[in-house]
Amino acid sequence: MILSFKDLQFIIEAIEFRIEAYKERLNDEELDEDEESDIGNDCGFLEALRQDLVKAIKDGNLPKIAESSEGLYQEVRK
Repeated sequence: MILSFKDLQFIIEAIEFRIEAYKERLNDEELDEDEESDIGNDCGFLEALRQDLVKAIKDGNLPKIAESSEGLYQEVRK
């Protein structure tokens, strides 16, 4: 799979939308401690992913796909 600049822009916009939805959920709903922790962790993960994608675009280094599907993003970030 080869991702174009436009593909990455759509992915970044989708990530930003999901981050905002998570933040709204954290602010608007009464959540138990586990749900709040899970959402916070997911939000943090997406923020790091977004930051890495934006940096990759600015640096001209489009992301590569890791061989294994397990822990895909963690493998690529190492």
